[in-house]
Amino acid sequence: MKMHSRRFRDPLISQARPYTILDPVIEESLRFAGIRPDREAILERFMAGEPRVAVIHGSEDHPPSLGSRELARRVIRQLWADDALPIGVSHAIPCEELSHGLFGSHYAFLGRNVCASNVAALMEAHGYDAAFVLGACDKMFVGCLRALVEADLARQRRKLRPLYASFIPVSVGPVVHLTEQERRPFGLIREKLPPSEAETLFELIDLPISPATYEKIKDCLDGAFQKRMILESEKDVLEGVAARRAASHGANPGSSEAALVNRLIVAAFGLVPRGLDLSLHPPGDAALARAVGRLVQGIHRRERRISVSHLVRMNMQNAVTVWSATGGSPSWLLHIHYLAEALRLRLSPAMLGRKMSKVPRLLSFDLSDGRSAPGLAAETEGGGNSGVDTLMRTLSEKRLIDDRAATLDGPWMHRITGARSANGRYFHSTMTPTSPTSGLAALRGNLCAGALARNGGDPTAYDHKVYLAEFFLGREALLEAQEKPGGALERLRKKVTRDDLYQTWQLNWAQDGAADGSMDPSPGWTKKRLWDYLVDRRLLRVIVFVGGEGPQASGMPEIDFPRRDAWMAHGCVIATDGRVDFGANGLTIAHVAPEAIAGGSIAAVRTGDWVYLGLKKGELHVVTAAAGRRGFTVVPEPDLANRPEKAKRILALERRRAHFLPSVRAVLDSVSSAMEGVSPKTA
Repeated sequence: MKMHSRRFRDPLISQARPYTILDPVIEESLRFAGIRPDREAILERFMAGEPRVAVIHGSEDHPPSLGSRELARRVIRQLWADDALPIGVSHAIPCEELSHGLFGSHYAFLGRNVCASNVAALMEAHGYDAAFVLGACDKMFVGCLRALVEADLARQRRKLRPLYASFIPVSVGPVVHLTEQERRPFGLIREKLPPSEAETLFELIDLPISPATYEKIKDCLDGAFQKRMILESEKDVLEGVAARRAASHGANPGSSEAALVNRLIVAAFGLVPRGLDLSLHPPGDAALARAVGRLVQGIHRRERRISVSHLVRMNMQNAVTVWSATGGSPSWLLHIHYLAEALRLRLSPAMLGRKMSKVPRLLSFDLSDGRSAPGLAAETEGGGNSGVDTLMRTLSEKRLIDDRAATLDGPWMHRITGARSANGRYFHSTMTPTSPTSGLAALRGNLCAGALARNGGDPTAYDHKVYLAEFFLGREALLEAQEKPGGALERLRKKVTRDDLYQTWQLNWAQDGAADGSMDPSPGWTKKRLWDYLVDRRLLRVIVFVGGEGPQASGMPEIDFPRRDAWMAHGCVIATDGRVDFGANGLTIAHVAPEAIAGGSIAAVRTGDWVYLGLKKGELHVVTAAAGRRGFTVVPEPDLANRPEKAKRILALERRRAHFLPSVRAVLDSVSSAMEGVSPKTA
């Protein structure tokens, strides 16, 4: 063995110090995996230029990473068996599900950017040849992926060896239901509840239990207690039953619908070995050996076509297509821009708009029908579908993807040859999609230069309507209003006039007539009568604006809306410069840009404003009543910009930022808008 040979063009081999420092680290990784360290073997492999591979898994307090430590042990053992040098890396990132309702929710999404800078620095400083990334969190996966792309591009610019990566999602927990014994206490309070509320509660306890389901069960029980229908002791017992079941492994955030979609999009980049994207159990020894062997082989052969930056670049359009076909995750729209920015690729709004309109939605979940995220994983593991390969095969049949793009297991055209066809349960064919489009629409107007509308219901119920606006500066203000008598819309009820209610009803519904054959409103009705009529028939169209939740003002937290009344799910639109939950019902408008603190017109919206929403043409405007064919006129942008509320709200947001952690404020100052993926500003 020739010590410190320069023939590998590896600075860690040619210098004296790195080996003496790395050896104890590798020994500790081997002990972690249950392997007795062999210092002679480590030295021989290091000097021979064998691959140094980081095995990156989530920290112990990160719920989506449950199971990653044991999977890391197995990957380390397999890497050692393949003559590589494995180094275990535990990576911490905030869990967004844990931060809901806490001040720390402002920091959770930015954890993606911090994760990227940490991992990029690690790969550069320690000179690793490749990385196995284990977990299920979208922000950790995307942060690591951006870091690996940056490091790979930097090495190739310096004419060094490429960087490689493989992403292996942890297993999905099984479906969790309340047992018959756990359901029995709920039956004891059924007679105490009104029929509609009892029906809602028992529909919930029939569903697979997850943190989101538990939250809704708790809301029902809290409401019943506040109305003095049940005792506090009864509420506590029932909440305890549901909470214990919701704390099971199968109910953790890594087993949610959003987490399953995240796995599919990451796999669309060709970075997840075949058959490992969706499963209820950890990968078998043979599958893990193939995955490790393929990556080690690529490192030895210096295969640039499967380097991490090449795979991401070649599959960027494929990933956008899968993003649209799986329902258009709002967070992943930001992630796609974030990854494209690292490669200096420009994803224009027009291109994304074409994808959203041309790519049908092919993935569906329905908890009431038993089609849950764990159910999809169970079907995949049982051979009913082939995971992402089934989806890619279906899209390839209509030439919606580039099947010549490379993956770790060869080009897509070869990889998907033996994939199962869509059977119509979770994955649907392009002939019978769940929706002819993704359900997404790009918006712009005097309210924004860009925004994303996501429709989880009937598009005709929301399109070409004039809405009454209610504005809240921050999620906390909305939640505070929800707790007051009359709920979140009480301020709007007091602010609007009878003419506002009557004229917007005329514009939205008058031509349809009363759906139930009852008498239409007349100009002589009182404001109270009009309000009650529209609310009872779900004809009141309202947009609740939540400003000040964008990336620079707030870190772009995910906005959740507990205790939203049932009628609001059908007639109320949520609009925010922040993010919204992937599973939000009805129509949501997110990523409104420019955000409020940056001078966006969302900061100028007044409670009582008229807002026109045209989904087909992508319009979002503040309007005023006017004679003519449309019945309204668009407010000029300068008029919105000069409203005094705007400057006051920006000042209030700047004061709120003073309470953020200093290190977080520094990150907030250096991120781009939602239209650019909330990426670090590089210029």
